[in-house]
Amino acid sequence: MFKNIRTYFFRQSLNNLRKQPRSKQKPVSFENAQSIGILFNATDLETRNIVLEYADQLRDSGKRVKRLGFFDSKLEDTNFTFKYFNLKNLDWAGRPGGELVQNFVQQPFDWLLVLSTTTKPYFEYISTMSKATLRVGPVSDNTFCYDIMIDTGRADLQAFIKQMELVLAKTNTRHEAAEI
Repeated sequence: MFKNIRTYFFRQSLNNLRKQPRSKQKPVSFENAQSIGILFNATDLETRNIVLEYADQLRDSGKRVKRLGFFDSKLEDTNFTFKYFNLKNLDWAGRPGGELVQNFVQQPFDWLLVLSTTTKPYFEYISTMSKATLRVGPVSDNTFCYDIMIDTGRADLQAFIKQMELVLAKTNTRHEAAEI
């Protein structure tokens, strides 16, 4: 019963967030994006390494990248090269909070990338709160959380990233419409 109450209040909060005004920045193609936010599950070492390597690739291509990881624990560790939040930063209804989360969502990223093969409520919440111009994430029933959703089935994170890049490359149109 408590779980149902918790879920109800989480969904109510998420629906209230969707009513807030979105960024009025003009969207830019992924290729031309200058600032990118990456939200990811940092609990698993292999996943963390894939995301950090991808972030380095984006930096090497001239983009400013900010990362925010999530650890599925309450442990505190300061030996990471990225900001993170954990179970301590989730309130009783599962809503993420804290200074690091608030600073991340206030960043006016050109693109927010949620690098996860499955949807997570705390990622949906942060994505919905984000000031990013465009938000990309895994398929979700809450379609308002992302502007572009990627469905790779049961594929791993590297396949998710490849699929995402393929989709985003197709959105980078440089041509004008043909005359009829």
